[in-house]
Amino acid sequence: MGNLPATRVRSTVIAGALVALAAALLTPGSANGQSTAGTFSTAELRTAREAVLEADVTGTAWNVDPATGKVLVSVDETVSAREIRHIQRTAGELAGALKFERIPGELETAAELRETAAETEPFVKGGEYIYGIDTKASLGFNAVYNGQDYFITAGHCTNDVSRWYLDPSLTTYIGPTVASSYPGNDYGIVRYDNSTIPRPGTVRCGQNEIDITGSVEPRVGMPFSIAGYNCRAATVQAVNVSVNLADGIVHGLFRSNACAAPSDSGAASFTGNLALGLLSVGSASCTTSGITYWQPVNEVLTAYGLTLT
Repeated sequence: MGNLPATRVRSTVIAGALVALAAALLTPGSANGQSTAGTFSTAELRTAREAVLEADVTGTAWNVDPATGKVLVSVDETVSAREIRHIQRTAGELAGALKFERIPGELETAAELRETAAETEPFVKGGEYIYGIDTKASLGFNAVYNGQDYFITAGHCTNDVSRWYLDPSLTTYIGPTVASSYPGNDYGIVRYDNSTIPRPGTVRCGQNEIDITGSVEPRVGMPFSIAGYNCRAATVQAVNVSVNLADGIVHGLFRSNACAAPSDSGAASFTGNLALGLLSVGSASCTTSGITYWQPVNEVLTAYGLTLT
Protein backbone atom coordinates (compact mmCIF):
# COMPACT_ATOMS: atom_id res chain seq x y z
CA MET A 1 0.00 0.00 0.00
CA GLY A 2 1.46 3.36 -0.94
CA ASN A 3 1.09 7.07 -0.31
CA LEU A 4 0.20 6.82 3.37
CA PRO A 5 2.34 8.44 6.09
CA ALA A 6 4.36 6.22 8.37
CA THR A 7 2.79 5.80 11.79
CA ARG A 8 5.92 5.13 13.80
CA VAL A 9 6.93 7.88 16.20
CA ARG A 10 10.56 7.22 17.02
CA SER A 11 13.78 9.20 16.76
CA THR A 12 16.20 7.58 14.37
CA VAL A 13 19.14 9.60 15.68
CA ILE A 14 21.28 7.58 18.07
CA ALA A 15 24.04 9.25 20.00
CA GLY A 16 27.60 8.31 19.08
CA ALA A 17 28.25 6.65 22.39
CA LEU A 18 25.21 4.45 21.98
CA VAL A 19 26.23 3.53 18.44
CA ALA A 20 29.61 2.40 19.71
CA LEU A 21 27.95 0.41 22.47
CA ALA A 22 25.54 -1.18 20.01
CA ALA A 23 28.46 -2.20 17.82
CA ALA A 24 30.05 -3.91 20.80
CA LEU A 25 26.82 -5.69 21.64
CA LEU A 26 26.51 -6.98 18.09
CA THR A 27 30.06 -8.27 17.65
CA PRO A 28 30.84 -11.99 17.96
CA GLY A 29 31.51 -13.37 21.42
CA SER A 30 30.11 -12.92 24.90
CA ALA A 31 29.51 -9.18 24.42
CA ASN A 32 26.43 -9.82 22.29
CA GLY A 33 24.75 -12.06 24.81
CA GLN A 34 25.75 -15.31 23.10
CA SER A 35 26.91 -18.12 25.34
CA THR A 36 30.28 -19.57 24.44
CA ALA A 37 29.33 -23.11 25.35
CA GLY A 38 26.27 -25.27 25.85
CA THR A 39 23.03 -25.75 24.02
CA PHE A 40 19.49 -24.67 24.77
CA SER A 41 16.44 -26.87 25.05
CA THR A 42 13.21 -26.31 23.17
CA ALA A 43 11.62 -25.03 26.37
CA GLU A 44 14.50 -22.60 26.98
CA LEU A 45 14.27 -21.27 23.44
CA ARG A 46 10.52 -20.81 23.87
CA THR A 47 11.17 -18.88 27.09
CA ALA A 48 13.81 -16.75 25.35
CA ARG A 49 11.32 -15.92 22.57
CA GLU A 50 8.76 -14.93 25.19
CA ALA A 51 11.34 -12.67 26.81
CA VAL A 52 11.89 -10.79 23.54
CA LEU A 53 8.13 -10.40 23.23
CA GLU A 54 7.93 -9.13 26.82
CA ALA A 55 10.73 -6.62 26.20
CA ASP A 56 8.46 -5.06 23.54
CA VAL A 57 11.03 -3.14 21.49
CA THR A 58 9.67 -1.73 18.23
CA GLY A 59 11.94 -2.43 15.25
CA THR A 60 12.79 -6.02 16.18
CA ALA A 61 12.02 -9.40 14.64
CA TRP A 62 12.81 -12.78 16.18
CA ASN A 63 12.72 -16.49 15.46
CA VAL A 64 14.47 -19.68 16.46
CA ASP A 65 17.49 -20.21 14.20
CA PRO A 66 18.06 -23.97 13.71
CA ALA A 67 21.58 -23.34 12.41
CA THR A 68 22.77 -21.88 15.73
CA GLY A 69 20.24 -23.33 18.15
CA LYS A 70 19.48 -19.82 19.42
CA VAL A 71 16.84 -17.15 19.04
CA LEU A 72 17.90 -14.79 16.26
CA VAL A 73 16.89 -11.22 17.12
CA SER A 74 17.03 -8.88 14.11
CA VAL A 75 17.18 -5.21 15.08
CA ASP A 76 16.68 -2.34 12.64
CA GLU A 77 18.56 0.96 12.58
CA THR A 78 16.19 2.65 15.03
CA VAL A 79 16.93 0.22 17.86
CA SER A 80 19.44 1.67 20.33
CA ALA A 81 22.09 -0.09 22.40
CA ARG A 82 20.02 0.64 25.50
CA GLU A 83 17.09 -1.22 23.97
CA ILE A 84 19.30 -4.18 23.06
CA ARG A 85 20.51 -4.34 26.66
CA HIS A 86 16.89 -4.14 27.82
CA ILE A 87 16.09 -7.24 25.75
CA GLN A 88 19.08 -9.05 27.23
CA ARG A 89 18.13 -8.09 30.79
CA THR A 90 14.58 -9.27 30.18
CA ALA A 91 15.92 -12.65 29.06
CA GLY A 92 17.95 -12.88 32.29
CA GLU A 93 19.96 -16.07 32.55
CA LEU A 94 18.82 -17.01 29.04
CA ALA A 95 20.45 -13.95 27.46
CA GLY A 96 23.00 -16.36 26.03
CA ALA A 97 20.22 -17.93 23.98
CA LEU A 98 19.84 -14.68 22.02
CA LYS A 99 21.86 -13.92 18.91
CA PHE A 100 21.55 -10.33 17.62
CA GLU A 101 21.94 -9.07 14.07
CA ARG A 102 21.62 -5.52 12.74
CA ILE A 103 19.52 -5.16 9.58
CA PRO A 104 19.47 -2.07 7.34
CA GLY A 105 16.65 0.44 7.30
CA GLU A 106 13.54 0.47 9.46
CA LEU A 107 11.07 -2.38 9.87
CA GLU A 108 7.73 -1.19 8.52
CA THR A 109 4.71 -2.58 6.79
CA ALA A 110 5.18 -2.45 3.04
CA ALA A 111 2.59 0.35 3.12
CA GLU A 112 5.02 2.66 4.88
CA LEU A 113 8.10 2.15 2.71
CA ARG A 114 9.21 5.40 1.12
CA GLU A 115 9.71 5.70 -2.62
CA THR A 116 13.16 6.93 -3.65
CA ALA A 117 14.18 8.96 -6.66
CA ALA A 118 15.76 5.89 -8.22
CA GLU A 119 12.60 3.88 -7.67
CA THR A 120 9.80 5.44 -9.65
CA GLU A 121 7.62 2.33 -9.64
CA PRO A 122 7.44 -0.81 -7.48
CA PHE A 123 9.52 -3.83 -8.38
CA VAL A 124 6.68 -6.16 -7.38
CA LYS A 125 3.32 -5.58 -9.00
CA GLY A 126 1.49 -8.53 -7.47
CA GLY A 127 -0.45 -9.33 -10.63
CA GLU A 128 -2.69 -6.27 -10.39
CA TYR A 129 -2.76 -3.11 -8.32
CA ILE A 130 -5.82 -2.35 -6.24
CA TYR A 131 -6.84 1.07 -4.94
CA GLY A 132 -8.71 2.75 -2.14
CA ILE A 133 -8.86 6.33 -0.92
CA ASP A 134 -5.20 7.44 -0.54
CA THR A 135 -4.19 3.80 -0.94
CA LYS A 136 -2.43 1.63 -3.52
CA ALA A 137 -1.77 -2.03 -2.74
CA SER A 138 -1.29 -5.37 -4.50
CA LEU A 139 -3.85 -8.12 -5.00
CA GLY A 140 -2.61 -11.41 -3.59
CA PHE A 141 -4.73 -14.41 -4.54
CA ASN A 142 -8.29 -14.97 -5.69
CA ALA A 143 -10.41 -17.35 -3.62
CA VAL A 144 -13.96 -18.58 -3.20
CA TYR A 145 -16.28 -19.42 -0.32
CA ASN A 146 -19.74 -20.89 -0.74
CA GLY A 147 -19.89 -19.77 -4.37
CA GLN A 148 -18.86 -16.17 -3.65
CA ASP A 149 -15.57 -14.79 -5.02
CA TYR A 150 -13.06 -12.89 -2.87
CA PHE A 151 -9.44 -11.77 -3.05
CA ILE A 152 -6.83 -11.86 -0.31
CA THR A 153 -4.40 -9.04 0.47
CA ALA A 154 -2.55 -7.51 3.42
CA GLY A 155 -4.49 -6.83 6.62
CA HIS A 156 -2.67 -3.57 7.31
CA CYS A 157 -4.33 -2.33 4.11
CA THR A 158 -7.82 -3.77 4.63
CA ASN A 159 -7.82 -2.24 8.12
CA ASP A 160 -7.76 1.21 6.50
CA VAL A 161 -9.81 0.71 3.33
CA SER A 162 -13.48 -0.23 3.20
CA ARG A 163 -14.06 0.03 -0.60
CA TRP A 164 -11.63 -1.15 -3.29
CA TYR A 165 -11.22 -0.16 -6.96
CA LEU A 166 -9.24 -1.29 -10.01
CA ASP A 167 -8.03 2.20 -10.94
CA PRO A 168 -6.46 5.16 -9.15
CA SER A 169 -9.35 7.43 -10.16
CA LEU A 170 -11.66 5.13 -8.14
CA THR A 171 -14.17 4.60 -10.94
CA THR A 172 -14.15 0.80 -11.42
CA TYR A 173 -15.48 -0.62 -8.18
CA ILE A 174 -14.35 -4.10 -7.09
CA GLY A 175 -16.04 -4.57 -3.73
CA PRO A 176 -15.81 -4.06 0.04
CA THR A 177 -13.44 -5.30 2.71
CA VAL A 178 -15.38 -7.97 4.60
CA ALA A 179 -12.73 -9.21 7.06
CA SER A 180 -9.39 -7.96 8.33
CA SER A 181 -6.85 -9.22 10.86
CA TYR A 182 -3.98 -6.89 11.85
CA PRO A 183 -1.89 -6.71 13.98
CA GLY A 184 -1.33 -10.20 15.36
CA ASN A 185 -1.80 -11.47 11.81
CA ASP A 186 -1.59 -9.53 8.54
CA TYR A 187 -4.36 -10.51 6.16
CA GLY A 188 -7.76 -9.38 4.95
CA ILE A 189 -10.33 -10.40 2.36
CA VAL A 190 -12.35 -8.36 -0.12
CA ARG A 191 -15.60 -9.50 -1.75
CA TYR A 192 -16.09 -9.17 -5.49
CA ASP A 193 -19.29 -7.20 -6.01
CA ASN A 194 -18.57 -6.31 -9.66
CA SER A 195 -19.45 -9.28 -11.86
CA THR A 196 -17.68 -7.79 -14.92
CA ILE A 197 -14.20 -8.04 -13.40
CA PRO A 198 -12.22 -11.21 -14.33
CA ARG A 199 -10.90 -13.15 -11.36
CA PRO A 200 -8.77 -16.04 -12.66
CA GLY A 201 -6.91 -18.45 -10.42
CA THR A 202 -3.55 -17.33 -11.79
CA VAL A 203 -0.72 -15.00 -10.87
CA ARG A 204 1.45 -12.97 -13.20
CA CYS A 205 5.12 -13.87 -13.52
CA GLY A 206 6.60 -11.43 -16.01
CA GLN A 207 4.89 -12.16 -19.32
CA ASN A 208 3.61 -15.53 -18.11
CA GLU A 209 0.47 -16.50 -16.24
CA ILE A 210 1.02 -19.16 -13.58
CA ASP A 211 -1.95 -21.33 -12.65
CA ILE A 212 -2.23 -21.67 -8.86
CA THR A 213 -3.47 -25.16 -8.04
CA GLY A 214 -3.04 -25.23 -4.25
CA SER A 215 -1.01 -23.89 -1.35
CA VAL A 216 1.97 -24.92 0.76
CA GLU A 217 3.58 -24.08 4.10
CA PRO A 218 6.94 -22.25 3.93
CA ARG A 219 10.08 -24.06 5.01
CA VAL A 220 13.64 -22.82 5.39
CA GLY A 221 15.56 -23.00 2.12
CA MET A 222 12.43 -23.13 -0.04
CA PRO A 223 12.84 -21.16 -3.30
CA PHE A 224 9.87 -19.09 -4.42
CA SER A 225 8.81 -16.37 -6.83
CA ILE A 226 7.13 -13.03 -6.26
CA ALA A 227 4.20 -12.35 -8.58
CA GLY A 228 4.32 -9.25 -10.75
CA TYR A 229 5.46 -7.77 -14.03
CA ASN A 230 9.06 -8.14 -12.81
CA CYS A 231 8.74 -11.66 -11.45
CA ARG A 232 11.70 -12.29 -9.15
CA ALA A 233 13.17 -15.21 -7.25
CA ALA A 234 13.67 -15.39 -3.49
CA THR A 235 14.36 -17.93 -0.74
CA VAL A 236 12.73 -18.59 2.62
CA GLN A 237 15.30 -17.80 5.32
CA ALA A 238 13.27 -18.36 8.50
CA VAL A 239 9.77 -19.35 9.60
CA ASN A 240 7.55 -18.54 12.58
CA VAL A 241 9.01 -15.05 12.88
CA SER A 242 7.52 -12.33 15.10
CA VAL A 243 7.95 -8.67 14.11
CA ASN A 244 7.41 -5.72 16.45
CA LEU A 245 6.00 -2.74 14.51
CA ALA A 246 4.66 0.65 15.56
CA ASP A 247 1.09 -0.65 15.13
CA GLY A 248 1.71 -3.80 17.16
CA ILE A 249 3.32 -7.23 16.91
CA VAL A 250 2.70 -9.64 14.02
CA HIS A 251 3.41 -13.33 14.60
CA GLY A 252 3.89 -16.39 12.39
CA LEU A 253 5.57 -14.67 9.44
CA PHE A 254 8.33 -16.09 7.26
CA ARG A 255 11.45 -14.14 6.30
CA SER A 256 13.02 -13.93 2.84
CA ASN A 257 15.96 -12.35 1.06
CA ALA A 258 13.66 -10.38 -1.29
CA CYS A 259 13.17 -6.62 -1.12
CA ALA A 260 9.96 -4.61 -1.01
CA ALA A 261 8.91 -1.35 -2.60
CA PRO A 262 5.99 1.06 -2.17
CA SER A 263 2.58 -0.41 -3.05
CA ASP A 264 3.84 -3.99 -2.64
CA SER A 265 1.59 -4.69 0.38
CA GLY A 266 -0.29 -7.95 -0.15
CA ALA A 267 1.86 -9.05 -3.10
CA ALA A 268 1.69 -12.79 -3.76
CA SER A 269 4.53 -15.27 -3.37
CA PHE A 270 4.36 -18.77 -4.84
CA THR A 271 6.52 -21.83 -5.45
CA GLY A 272 5.83 -23.84 -8.57
CA ASN A 273 2.04 -23.80 -8.85
CA LEU A 274 1.45 -23.45 -5.12
CA ALA A 275 0.52 -20.26 -3.23
CA LEU A 276 2.90 -19.43 -0.39
CA GLY A 277 2.26 -16.02 1.19
CA LEU A 278 1.42 -12.31 1.14
CA LEU A 279 3.92 -9.48 1.59
CA SER A 280 3.66 -7.91 5.03
CA VAL A 281 6.85 -6.16 6.23
CA GLY A 282 10.09 -4.83 4.74
CA SER A 283 13.12 -3.14 6.28
CA ALA A 284 13.83 -0.59 3.50
CA SER A 285 13.17 -0.03 -0.20
CA CYS A 286 14.54 -2.22 -2.99
CA THR A 287 17.44 0.16 -3.58
CA THR A 288 18.97 -0.50 -0.17
CA SER A 289 17.76 -3.77 1.31
CA GLY A 290 16.75 -7.33 0.66
CA ILE A 291 14.77 -8.42 3.74
CA THR A 292 11.02 -8.98 3.79
CA TYR A 293 8.53 -10.78 6.00
CA TRP A 294 5.51 -12.63 4.63
CA GLN A 295 2.13 -13.78 5.93
CA PRO A 296 1.66 -17.51 5.10
CA VAL A 297 -1.42 -17.91 2.94
CA ASN A 298 -2.58 -21.19 4.51
CA GLU A 299 -3.44 -19.37 7.73
CA VAL A 300 -5.76 -17.04 5.81
CA LEU A 301 -7.49 -19.90 3.99
CA THR A 302 -8.07 -21.75 7.27
CA ALA A 303 -9.28 -18.66 9.14
CA TYR A 304 -12.04 -17.90 6.64
CA GLY A 305 -12.72 -21.32 5.08
CA LEU A 306 -11.56 -20.09 1.66
CA THR A 307 -10.49 -22.18 -1.32
CA LEU A 308 -8.07 -20.74 -3.85
CA THR A 309 -9.72 -20.13 -7.23
